[in-house]
Amino acid sequence: MKRHPFMKTSLLIGIALSCCTITHAQTSYEEYVESALKATYADSLDKAEALFKEALKQSPADHRNSLIYFNLGKIQTSKGLYDKAIESYSLALNNTPLSVPILMARANLYLQLGNNDKAYKDYCNVLDTNPDNTDALAYRAFINKNARRYDQARMDYEHLLNIEPDHYLANLGMALICQDTHHLHQALERMEQLINIYPDKAELYSIRADMEAENKQTELAIMDLDKAVELNPQNSNYVLARAYLHLERGDKHLARKDFETAISLGVPRSGLREELKQCK
Repeated sequence: MKRHPFMKTSLLIGIALSCCTITHAQTSYEEYVESALKATYADSLDKAEALFKEALKQSPADHRNSLIYFNLGKIQTSKGLYDKAIESYSLALNNTPLSVPILMARANLYLQLGNNDKAYKDYCNVLDTNPDNTDALAYRAFINKNARRYDQARMDYEHLLNIEPDHYLANLGMALICQDTHHLHQALERMEQLINIYPDKAELYSIRADMEAENKQTELAIMDLDKAVELNPQNSNYVLARAYLHLERGDKHLARKDFETAISLGVPRSGLREELKQCK
């Protein structure tokens, strides 16, 4: 049976709730929570959501409700109800403002929705509580990098690499910062190290190809795109990037072949009319 990503968290929450339960006969609150957890585990998300809400009605001031709201937020995220999920996470944080799992859940959802400023604040709060939280470090650095706050991004990536020297996102982030700041030699060195650690990740070859093309190393860029396409032949972006490099070199036959392949992978032919004309 397929299980949603939050089920492990839900089970832990269930244990926490059970530990808090008083010794006399179960109240309606505990019964609703137990039934909701069972429904969650059985993938009955609508039923679980309704049961958690009934539990809240039974005891709206219960100190355990932050866990209920956290569960609701996970369910609503899984259902694509993102605004409701944000509201649930926020209600959970009203009672437990320094809960790292809840802050991370809301931050990750904010980041997914493109609300980087609010995500950034949540990641900062996580790191105030747990300075070595690797996920928060990686995502805060990512936000800083995209905002061109390179010094702050470097600090987080370096901290993260001190904890996990082979961390994928941190190594990649440092390489991309080098590229953005026009230190292409350093960027390429970092990409070489990263590819040695993760030789089967197609995106790394594509990213290095972009750096090589920027550095006027067209032959090397094409070789890396060959590898990227070999590892992920269904990725039209890799094929298109190689097509443009072939066209730049004047190899119209190979360029046209790649453009046609990209079209077969779903790229609209209408968007490549000029490129196809140049290949004649």
